[in-house]
Amino acid sequence: MSTKKEQSLRSRFDYNRNKSNELLVTKRKELERFMNVNNDQKHHDDDDKNDNENYCQQCFRFIRHLMTILIVLMAIMYTWFTHYPEPVISPFLHSWQEMGKTFEYRSQYDIFFIDKMTNKTDGPILLYLHGFPTSNLDMYKILPELSRHFSRIIAPDFIGFGFSSKPKSYQYSIKDQADLTISLLNHLKIIDNIHILSHDYGDSVAQHLLSLNKKNLLPTIRIESVCMLNGGIFPSHHRPVFFQQLLRLPIVGNLATRFMNRYFLYIAITKVFGRKNPPTIAELYDMWKLIRLNDGYLIQPKLLSYIDERFENEDDWVDAIRDSRPVPLHFIYGPADPVNPPPFDEFYRSIINQPSIDKLSNDIGHYPQLEAPDDVVQSYLKFLNKNNFL
Repeated sequence: MSTKKEQSLRSRFDYNRNKSNELLVTKRKELERFMNVNNDQKHHDDDDKNDNENYCQQCFRFIRHLMTILIVLMAIMYTWFTHYPEPVISPFLHSWQEMGKTFEYRSQYDIFFIDKMTNKTDGPILLYLHGFPTSNLDMYKILPELSRHFSRIIAPDFIGFGFSSKPKSYQYSIKDQADLTISLLNHLKIIDNIHILSHDYGDSVAQHLLSLNKKNLLPTIRIESVCMLNGGIFPSHHRPVFFQQLLRLPIVGNLATRFMNRYFLYIAITKVFGRKNPPTIAELYDMWKLIRLNDGYLIQPKLLSYIDERFENEDDWVDAIRDSRPVPLHFIYGPADPVNPPPFDEFYRSIINQPSIDKLSNDIGHYPQLEAPDDVVQSYLKFLNKNNFL
C-alpha cells in the first residue's frame, strides 16, 4: 500500500515536473522571441538612424556643393560685369553730344546741357527738366517742333545723369538739382520769360522751384509757366517699379548695381512704356550707354534718394502745385503708366485748384514725349496759347 502511494506521488511529481519544464521551455522560447524581436527592432532603428544620418549628410553635401557653384558663378558674373567695357557711343548720340555744351557746377563738376537757339528770336525760352534714370535725350522727338515756337531751348543733364559728371561721393538730392538749374540759368544770364517742361524726376525739381518762387526765393529768375509730364508729384500715389525698389535696399542695392546690365535696363524701361509704342532698340541702347557712362550705374541707389525726399517735402511741394498762381500749371498724362497708374488724373483734379490736365490715349505710358510726341506738343502748345504765351 505504501509502495503504491509512493509510486502515485512520484508519478504526480514527475508529471508536475514535466509540466514545469514544458512551461519553462515555453517561457524561455517566448523570452527568446521577445528578445529577438527587440533586437530586430533595435537593428531596424539603428538602420533607420543610419539611413537618416546618411540622408542628412547627402543633403548637407548637396547644399555645400550648390553653394560653392553659386559662389563661383557669382564671382564669374561679378568679374564679367565689372570689367565689361562701356558700349560704344552711337552716331546719333554722338551728334547729340556735339550739339551740347558744359558748364562748371560748384567749381568742380561738368554739367552737360543743350542750348539751342532758334530762328524765332522774339519767342519765349523753354527749360526742359528730364526724368530718372535717363537724360535730356528724352526730348529729342519733341525738340524740332518746339524749336518753331521758342526762341531758345535749354535742357541740362542733371548731375549724376547723362553726359554730366557722376561723382560717387556726393549727396544727390532734388533740392541740389534745383540749385544746379538756377546756377545754369545764371551762367547763361537768363532771367525771365522761362517756361518749364518737366518729366518724372524733373517734375520734383520743378515743384521745388515753384515752392521757392511762391516764397520769393528766386530773385534771379522768373518762371512764366510749368508743364509736367508723367511723374510722382503725389508721393502717396507713386508706385516705384521693381528695379527701383531693389536698388533702394540697404547693401542689396549696392550689390545689385554691380550686376546691372543693358538687358536689366531694357526690361525695366520697356515695362513703363505703353504697348502701342515701346522703346526702340536704338533708344534703349543710348539710354544704357548714358547710364553706363563713367560708371553711372554704380550711383543709382544714391540717385534714388529722391523717393524719400518726395515724402519728406510732400506738404511743401504739393502745396506749391495745389495753387501755383501766378504761374499757370498744366499736366500731360499717359495713363498706361505703372508708376503713376489711374486714377492719377482724378486725384490730380481733386487736389489742384483750377486743374489743367490732358489725358492721352489709354495706350500711352510713362514716357509720353517718346511714345506720343505729336500729342504732347499739341497739348503743350494749346496750354501756352490759352495763356497767351505764344
